[in-house]
Amino acid sequence: MRSYLRYVDSADGTRIECLVLEPARASDRPDVQTEWFILAHAHPKLGGDRAMMVPLARVLSARGHGAVCVAARGTSGSLGSSSWRGNETEGEDVCAAVDWVTKTFGARARTHVVGYSYGSTTCAYALELRSTIVSYVAIGYPRGSLGCGFMGLGARLLMRDHTAKLEASGKAKLFIHPSRDEFTTVATVQEFMREKLPGNSLKELRVLEGIGHFDASSNTEALENTAHWIEEFVRRVDDRD
Repeated sequence: MRSYLRYVDSADGTRIECLVLEPARASDRPDVQTEWFILAHAHPKLGGDRAMMVPLARVLSARGHGAVCVAARGTSGSLGSSSWRGNETEGEDVCAAVDWVTKTFGARARTHVVGYSYGSTTCAYALELRSTIVSYVAIGYPRGSLGCGFMGLGARLLMRDHTAKLEASGKAKLFIHPSRDEFTTVATVQEFMREKLPGNSLKELRVLEGIGHFDASSNTEALENTAHWIEEFVRRVDDRD
């Protein structure tokens, strides 16, 4: 697979670093679309960086898809400074990567945003900012559960502002959640999907059995399951179109 760095400018002019992994076996047929996944990592102020999304990007690339690992502001080669709670400015950073894919690979490329933990909040802000974004995937969605103690309470307080963006969007949404997540229980994610997300939109939940929040981006079996579920989900998005 071919991989390289690209730098894109966000809406406010901030330089954002992206690691691009092209499909390992792309089709030469002009009528075949290629799925491109824009990957956003965990909390940059708590040690998250784009390197944690590379394992999933490699699995997706090996399966014939494109992947872009976005470095949050203030990490790797990205300039600026990230926020604690996530905001629309950081959503624009994700959009800059989406725009680069669309401009570089044209109409054959379909984009999907994939956020791990904190990254799912920035992807939520991006979701309706670009009509070219087809779907949203959240891995270890940090809704926050009081039953998870201090970590759950912290997630609930920090990661709540973006939820209105998800509630307002009718685009397809896939939640992939660790059964042993230390911040948010599976039941909390189920409740959020049932009570807050549009009833007429495509929304699904898959559970990574026996996996904790911090293993979801590195465990080999979890990564293979995640990639497989994402592929299945994208096909179902096609079926509804």
